[in-house]
Amino acid sequence: MSRFFNETRKPGSTTNGSAVAAPVDVETAVDTLKKGIRVAEPAPAGPTSFEPLFGALNQSSELASRVTAIRLENCRKINLPRDNEKSFLAAQYNPAMQLAVEAYRSLRTRLVKRQTEKGTRSMVISSAEQGEGKTLTSLNLALCYANIQNWPVLLIDTDLRTRGLSRLLGDPESPGLAKVLESGTAYQSAILATNSPNLYFLPAGIADSSPPELFSQDRWKEFIGWCAESFRLVIIDAPPVLGLADFELISAPCESVMLVVRARKSERDALAKMRHHLDVKKVVGVVLNCATDPQNKKSYHYGYGYGQKESKDPVQV
Repeated sequence: MSRFFNETRKPGSTTNGSAVAAPVDVETAVDTLKKGIRVAEPAPAGPTSFEPLFGALNQSSELASRVTAIRLENCRKINLPRDNEKSFLAAQYNPAMQLAVEAYRSLRTRLVKRQTEKGTRSMVISSAEQGEGKTLTSLNLALCYANIQNWPVLLIDTDLRTRGLSRLLGDPESPGLAKVLESGTAYQSAILATNSPNLYFLPAGIADSSPPELFSQDRWKEFIGWCAESFRLVIIDAPPVLGLADFELISAPCESVMLVVRARKSERDALAKMRHHLDVKKVVGVVLNCATDPQNKKSYHYGYGYGQKESKDPVQV
């Protein structure tokens, strides 16, 4: 999302350990998605008023908030770690990070409009390969959503291999998603309430079985259905699309998918291959991460586009 994330991952890392080809230009990297994902025209420039939109959403989400409170009244509570200011951008005030926070808030606003229109409750966030910013995007977007009154959000770490989001949040003690899928552990025993109002978290946990076996079972579909009834939104931090069978199994019962592309790292060939693993109808947008303004090295922006059939251009940057 910005230059502040540049040190979170090494650009040379991949999911399969093979060498990475030379990075391509931002526009070239994103351009390969244009044949498979369609988006609406970008929103007109100018200030956005949050009050009318969120005022209506507060009323419509009150029931979901009550359901969540009842179903999870006995779940264990944890405090989110605050020792990494580059990760929890939306949960703190740091003048140097405010551009990043506003970018996440703008992204949330666009997604809220679409989700309200479509009634979607689950969103998988992924990328072609590791190190493109999907986990940080999942976390900060969840924090932004949780700031909406009566908007309970569940953040799930479904990467049972690396458990990156769980480690980022301090690896809190919980049976985790692994035991929910393996042994049918009660949802209320695995889901954790955080000290950020409206935000709940389900760690990955330690799996004894292979992830594809777990996500291919009916328990995953049943769990997502329960989550859709219990929360206003479920944000799922998924493993990379390429090189693993996990992503397609994870996203199958979910309603929407958002992709993260990292500037000067995501490769054209990887993006082209990723399209073959996607249900294009579910893709709601593409986030261009780590995009700096060439005219101003100290500022940054992000690219985001909706998935709709009317437009011929999939990504607006």
